Amino acid sequence: MDRRKAWLRVGLWALVIAWMGLIFCFSMESDHQSDQTSGGVIRYLLTIFDRRFSGLSPSEQVLRMEDWSFVVRKLAHLILFAALGFLTFGAFSADLPLRRAFPAAVLLGVVRGVLDEIQQAFTPGRSCEFRDMCIDAVGVLLGAACLWLMLHLIQRKKLKR
Repeated sequence: MDRRKAWLRVGLWALVIAWMGLIFCFSMESDHQSDQTSGGVIRYLLTIFDRRFSGLSPSEQVLRMEDWSFVVRKLAHLILFAALGFLTFGAFSADLPLRRAFPAAVLLGVVRGVLDEIQQAFTPGRSCEFRDMCIDAVGVLLGAACLWLMLHLIQRKKLKR
């Protein structure tokens, strides 16, 4: 086995494990900590995309942030798990044909999403939500499909040469 390919595999799986660790850390946050994390992200996004936000009173800013809270939290699930699907598909595709790597990556990502929600059931102030499991699964599918499409296009381009 080529040494560089072996190191590539190790690196890809290290990224998957690190990303799963990041998801684990977010899921370990209590409801208060999670609210602070998402609140900081929402405040940052609103200062960039809503020119009027900075001029609002503190109470109006809180109301505006609450309006966006649900959307941002669900998008966070989608994005975190899309990245996981992308990374796991990349790691599996280093060893498996793409037709086998895709379902393996999706299965691993969906299982991690289910475990994420179960973990939250045991975290103070958090809950296990089926809706979030579904969002996580869609994110994994989108991330893996995105990388599959990229790899497919690269292979097609190489075949044309």
